[in-house]
Amino acid sequence: MANHFKELASRLEAVSTLIRTGCIWKVTENCLEELRLPFRQAHHDFAFCNAVKGLGEAACINHDTRRIADMLRLRSEAFLQECHAGAVELLIPFRHAQRVFGVVMCGPFRSGENGQGRCPAAAAAYQELPVWRPEFRPALEKLVRVSLSGLLHELYTLRPELLSQPVRDARILAVLEFLNARYAERITIRQAAELVYLSPSRLSHLFRQTCGMDFSEYLLALRLGVARELLAGTDLAIGEIAVRCGFGDQNHFSAIFRKRTGRTASEYRRDRPEIIV
Repeated sequence: MANHFKELASRLEAVSTLIRTGCIWKVTENCLEELRLPFRQAHHDFAFCNAVKGLGEAACINHDTRRIADMLRLRSEAFLQECHAGAVELLIPFRHAQRVFGVVMCGPFRSGENGQGRCPAAAAAYQELPVWRPEFRPALEKLVRVSLSGLLHELYTLRPELLSQPVRDARILAVLEFLNARYAERITIRQAAELVYLSPSRLSHLFRQTCGMDFSEYLLALRLGVARELLAGTDLAIGEIAVRCGFGDQNHFSAIFRKRTGRTASEYRRDRPEIIV
């Protein structure tokens, strides 16, 4: 399974190279990050997007987990979507049994040769984006589907236990996207609650009701999942993995990892598990 995700990352990167912009994979109709993929294949990392997010991430989260998710529930074909900052993306949904299990997002592009975007603070970075060419759309969609359909079918539709279930509450979606993007940082439930205009106690209740676990339990599981991926798929030092996953130091990480998995991080790496979950 780990090799399958490496191959998916490689194919996404190949398409990205050809179109000179991003090609990322998001899971479920809620457009959540696939944490078993490298950062670049699950997250926009462009000067334009970073400049826009620097003014506040709430609008970006709302665009992905609410606006796009609403459209994916209604549309089965690929469609062009303009974000709140004026960039455009081609969204190519993948469905199984009438349900969206993920979407490929190609972009960002400038909306045209004379496009200016809608974010003055990111104007210079916007001009660096490649221009969207409508005539390329059929070829790009065909390229993505031919390149990825078989592999995505193997990874998801043949293993339904790997599919994330869609979440309907927009407030919880925003919190999940926040955690997926910021798990390496010091995150408190108060920060997350402020993002969605709830009290910490109300968010705590709503989160458990929706996700079946506490906020802190979800964050820990998220961090441990990324740590297992890095242990199995990279040669990074264990101390570096601890920091990257938000544990602060190696001793703290090692104690939690052994308690939760029954093995030390070194033992887990030595065994090189085939399936990363």
